[in-house]
Amino acid sequence: MTVTRETFTGRRSGPWASRGLPGGTTSRLVLLIAAVGAGGLYVFLQAYFLVPRNADFFFGTFSRCFRDPRIGLPEQSGHAFEEARRLMATCQQPAFVDQAQWVGIGFVLLCGVSLAWYLSHPWWVTRNRCRRFPALPSLRSRPLSRFPSKEDPDGREIAEYFDQQCRAAGVQPSPVWMLDALARSSNGLAFGVPWRRRVIIDAPLVRCFHTDRDLFRVVIAHELAHLRNRDVDKTYLAFGIWWAFLTVAVMPFGVLTLHRAWSGEPPVIPPGVVQYLVDVPHALGLMAALTVLVHLIRNSVLRARELHADATAAAQSGYEGAAAIPRALLDPAAGQGSARAAFGRLTHRLGYWPTPEKRQRVLREPALLTRPTVWETLGAGVVVGVFTASADDLVGTLFRLLWGKLNTRMGDLTVGCVIGAGLAGVLAAAVWRTVAASDLEPRPPRAAWLALPAGLVGGYLAGASLPLITDGTELPATTLEDQGFAWLLRAGPVLLAGAVCATVWIVSAARGLLPRARGRTALYAVVATSVVSFAPWFAVWYSVRRIGQSNGFQPALGDAPDIGSTIGWYTVLSRWTGFTWQPLTVQGRLPSTLVGLMLLWLVPLTLLLVLDKASGTNMDIRPQIGTALLIGLAGGASVITAGIALPFLARTALPPAVLHYPGTQQDTGFPGVYWHTYIALACIAQGVVAVLISITVQRHRPALVLAGISLTALAADLGRALAFAAVGCTRLFGAPARRCSLPFAPEVLAEDLRTMALRGLLAAIPATLLGVGVRALARNRMTTQHGTDQAGGRRKPVRTRTWALATAFIVLIAAAVAAVVIALPGDQYVWETWLRG
Repeated sequence: MTVTRETFTGRRSGPWASRGLPGGTTSRLVLLIAAVGAGGLYVFLQAYFLVPRNADFFFGTFSRCFRDPRIGLPEQSGHAFEEARRLMATCQQPAFVDQAQWVGIGFVLLCGVSLAWYLSHPWWVTRNRCRRFPALPSLRSRPLSRFPSKEDPDGREIAEYFDQQCRAAGVQPSPVWMLDALARSSNGLAFGVPWRRRVIIDAPLVRCFHTDRDLFRVVIAHELAHLRNRDVDKTYLAFGIWWAFLTVAVMPFGVLTLHRAWSGEPPVIPPGVVQYLVDVPHALGLMAALTVLVHLIRNSVLRARELHADATAAAQSGYEGAAAIPRALLDPAAGQGSARAAFGRLTHRLGYWPTPEKRQRVLREPALLTRPTVWETLGAGVVVGVFTASADDLVGTLFRLLWGKLNTRMGDLTVGCVIGAGLAGVLAAAVWRTVAASDLEPRPPRAAWLALPAGLVGGYLAGASLPLITDGTELPATTLEDQGFAWLLRAGPVLLAGAVCATVWIVSAARGLLPRARGRTALYAVVATSVVSFAPWFAVWYSVRRIGQSNGFQPALGDAPDIGSTIGWYTVLSRWTGFTWQPLTVQGRLPSTLVGLMLLWLVPLTLLLVLDKASGTNMDIRPQIGTALLIGLAGGASVITAGIALPFLARTALPPAVLHYPGTQQDTGFPGVYWHTYIALACIAQGVVAVLISITVQRHRPALVLAGISLTALAADLGRALAFAAVGCTRLFGAPARRCSLPFAPEVLAEDLRTMALRGLLAAIPATLLGVGVRALARNRMTTQHGTDQAGGRRKPVRTRTWALATAFIVLIAAAVAAVVIALPGDQYVWETWLRG
């Protein structure tokens, strides 16, 4: 095995140097907690109705509510209808309170058992193994003694060596060292609670202190690495969470399900009440699948902590000690019988102990330690999807308890934001880790970047389809069962496209920040920006996906006007400029829309400016920002020019009857077509700006494109006043008198800015891809024709003033915040409608 400084220190010698690579243990532990939470939520909600007392109380309450003469829902809407709904919710509240208490008690037990197992693990570790069941500890203590003894010279020398290794590893205070005199292996074991860490040393390893010092140092450094990385807490918390899930959720659910199947007497369900019965075979199969999922995630936590400790030990031991690591690797199947060894070889890839081959690969390629795999993102997606499958029940219960209402669109948006935050955070962390490891390995193919979002989305869709698999179970306020698996074909591609767009932004931000960043501030900023910006988009997708038999993701063209319908191009213009897309309509009513789009360019560009100034390098981003903003400003000016010219062009192209038709609520008039056309011009300009920026700049394209089109949208929105002033001066709409004053309506400007920004984003995404392709073709053609010597002849970009960039940033930020604040009163009415259902 080749021993190099980079291999055994985990430090990168390239421009992206850092103190070391993260091991991914914490992220996997969080994933384990999420998996247990999602599985526990599903189990507790389903097990509630398997207890006869719970089912009788729940459905008995519903039956009494339906028989109450005061709660007869009237046919007409109005105050009587709202009062009837309020009485119904109040009557049903005791049932949902009882259900919420059941779920709450289940999670309290999960947390309590997990914590108890973790706190008691030192007692279990120090027990002997049962002879009949070697996997379980007995009640008899192991013959352990304090080590080393300072009474003899060898003990004092070993004690001083332990203190030296603890200082080198950064472990303070030193752990309590214990000797296992009956052990046959040369290994160690770190354990203990934070206020009392302990390490057990096998007796054969002590002899290596004089005979094989390198092997002794590697094993000690490995155990100290567990303490330094806080792997002890993560390890035994993982074990505690696993056993708590088995004892509190899995086993009681299996017993209740089998008892109901054997008894053959389901609870009495009142007529007209939603059937909550669980189909036994499917329920047991799903419970087994959830158990396997939790088990695999637990094993991934344990494998990651071993690999991380190996890398840390290699970094501390140096070249000579690192060369001894292969001799210290323990094969868990060693010393077992042939049958157990064969089974161990069969399951070693999914077990909780990494194989020696895997550990040696990590030592040779430190990038394997931090690079996430598709299986990791797939598992995270499944976990979030399983939570989604039970979230409808939970949100329905909470809305009845808190507001006395059914699960409405506001509830879907709330749950979608929570789920989207988890998915966005997982994706951002995984992509960042992949980019961070890319300088330690050959540049991965572009398909590798698509694998992470594809695995995350695929896992989520699989887990979210849980209600479709449980035959006989209907979740309340859910329409996915009516759609069947067709919802995957309708909503899945939209979610995958959004995940790919988010991945492109994260990759660009990581590539720009990693060469400059020191510490994890940039990582936290990118993850937080991803959560704040992308979670609302997922929430909109989550709410739109549940629209009955219709496809909420299909765009709808506008109506053709009655007056002027015989003019072909005018009809086409009216329909295409007046198109609507429900996700954009819902997204436009969220206050986070403009703020999220603003953060996507503000955070990376600000970090780049700050880090460039702090590092004093030649990587100055200011010229590129200045170029993007100038292109964006030019795009906005072109929209204003075209908007002023539109009234004069319209007067020559359309007859007065069409121009002077104001339209009705059911029919589109020329003022509406004119307004839609102006917005369409702003969107086209944003697309052109995106193409030009993508061709002009070489790096940081997503952030620069977003900054440029934001300025274009703002300029076009402010220029709307000039365009409609020209309309008043020319009496284009048939006004009785000329009005050349500038119309100023803050509410209209805020609404138009949001509309231009959202629709312009749809035009900018494919335009950016087009610009990147054009630049790549042009570069390849120039390289082929003129060679690579032309690179030195490029002109140095003009230095951009800092105050100009700061002014542009402040204007864009102020415009976005002002638009959100001004639009709040109008959006509030829509939110109340969504809450009423």
